Amino acid sequence: MNLEHILTDEDRQIRETIREFAKKEIIPNAKKLEADYSLVEEVHQKLVDLGIQALGYPAEYGGGDGTNTALGIICEELAKGDGGISLSAGINWGIILKPAIVVKNKTVMDRFIPSFCSGKLAYACLSMTDEAGGADSENPLLQGSGIKTTAKLEGNEYVINGSKAWPTHSGIAECYLTICTTDPNAGDEGVALIYVPKDTPGLTFGKPEKKMLFKTSINSAVYYDNVRVPKEYRLAGPGMDANFYHFLESGTGWHSSTMALGIAERAFEIVLEYTGTRMGGFKPVRQHSMVAGIIADMAIGLDMMRASVYNLSCMMDHLDIYGPPWSPAFISKAAATRVFASDMAVEIVNKGAELLGSLAISEDFPYEKCLRDAKVTQLWLGGQQICRYRVARGYYDLKNWA
Repeated sequence: MNLEHILTDEDRQIRETIREFAKKEIIPNAKKLEADYSLVEEVHQKLVDLGIQALGYPAEYGGGDGTNTALGIICEELAKGDGGISLSAGINWGIILKPAIVVKNKTVMDRFIPSFCSGKLAYACLSMTDEAGGADSENPLLQGSGIKTTAKLEGNEYVINGSKAWPTHSGIAECYLTICTTDPNAGDEGVALIYVPKDTPGLTFGKPEKKMLFKTSINSAVYYDNVRVPKEYRLAGPGMDANFYHFLESGTGWHSSTMALGIAERAFEIVLEYTGTRMGGFKPVRQHSMVAGIIADMAIGLDMMRASVYNLSCMMDHLDIYGPPWSPAFISKAAATRVFASDMAVEIVNKGAELLGSLAISEDFPYEKCLRDAKVTQLWLGGQQICRYRVARGYYDLKNWA
């Protein structure tokens, strides 16, 4: 990283620890981890033992009050080894429960946080994208009207009905932060964020999805059939829940960018090493001017990605200066970072593949994993197109005229 001035001594220690962890525990075992989820859980438990899972939670619960910069370092370094493991570690670190921590919803905090600070592996889940309508639930131009999963207040309980597609950690999570609507005609005022405990009656799951990428994280459908939870499990209430939904869009987009950075860095490391030993025209391949130019472009992209990702990390750690993370301006910056990082990661990995030739797609060589894992960062969380709506809304009042 060329942004050393923003790092504390603790940040540097975390970076060194996770970098060495990835080199020892993940990179040499990449194929085995993709084939056997029990080995993935062993890796996660080792991260728990290092204190990574508890780091993102308040000290009063036994957590470490970790910063976003620290989490960015963790996710970046883990993604060099495996994107799916990085994804899960970031989610379990506290991204899902962060809104409850910010609004000080004591009921939710007391119910769920202790599981993540107990010294044992625990999973959280953002149950967001509806099976019906897909990315409509994430489209900011629809102002909540695209959300299909409903929540109806009956007495002291919310009754939830609907289904979600592709949430990470479905079926294994301790809690499900469920994106609902109390009234699709009410726009953002109808958006409700409700935490649903595992084993709640009526909560069921589909089979894990079979994927070509991020095989070390589990995705499956979530079904809500008259799922009842106490009304206190709603995050905050009308209006504020929509704000925190936008906050989640900023946070998850930033998380995605940290993984894109790590994947691209791993690709660059492989290319740099290979072209230094591979001979062509009686000299190492990277001594040819054409190859040097491609490597330079990869390095330039990485530097710009790193600067963008950690600039946003600092912004998220200094909301007293940059304002609420649900403001159009803040969301625009976060979305721009996510779009740029995802597109640049794919571009970098593709450029590297040109220098590796057929070796890039060999399952016996580590690069094909970079090709697979980079692409998903462009596809999730509504995709690059809907993300661009968020960017534009930071500069003018972009409306849905449909």
